[in-house]
Amino acid sequence: MPDDYMAEHHHQQIVLHVMDRDARNHIRDVFDDLENRLRIDGIGTVLTTSILELVENAVKANLKRAFFQKHGFDIHHPDQYRQGVRAFINAFRTIPPDEYRQALLDLDLIVSVEVDNNAQRLLIYVENSALLLLEEEKRIRRQLAAAMQAEALESFYLNFGDETEGSGMGLAMIVLLIRNLGFPPEHFRVFHRGERTIARLEFPMAADYVPLRTRWLQEKSGSDTDGPKIG
Repeated sequence: MPDDYMAEHHHQQIVLHVMDRDARNHIRDVFDDLENRLRIDGIGTVLTTSILELVENAVKANLKRAFFQKHGFDIHHPDQYRQGVRAFINAFRTIPPDEYRQALLDLDLIVSVEVDNNAQRLLIYVENSALLLLEEEKRIRRQLAAAMQAEALESFYLNFGDETEGSGMGLAMIVLLIRNLGFPPEHFRVFHRGERTIARLEFPMAADYVPLRTRWLQEKSGSDTDGPKIG
């Protein structure tokens, strides 16, 4: 990859409410351009596929919240949540796009994609302005842990392919794509910060790069007081 490019710090951000053709094309263009700059064959396709999956999941989660509000389901009540999820899944394909675009605007539910890279690493954040519910977070963590162990989508599907709200297959696909590209998939994280839900993809670009979670653990434990800290 060109040394003059990697020596620089590059940052881009995409902000959207819904996933439409323009948003898909914009995301695809960003990662096609990134592949050309990094000269890593296949990374553009992997990132486009992965980020589209994460953004679509985030937008769908926001649509679910708008649907619950419109139809009077209490998202924090377990029984109503389950009823609302079933109703949402049945109605999802028939939701008028303009109707829910406006609902997401009114609720100010935003999804952003942030791309940040330098000579040490490539970081990509997909951030949702809505916080995961506890049950949603447990499900995603369970699926992600299983995806890390899966050798193929088929083995993952046998254990998680029938889950009510889906999305697990998408997480497994992302893990396998990252692994096949030659990067460690364990740097793929989903977490919350304040009232926001964040998915982070992390790609080391230098042999001496220290991953963010390692830095955080060092800082938390105090095991390396002279080591690098999360900035």
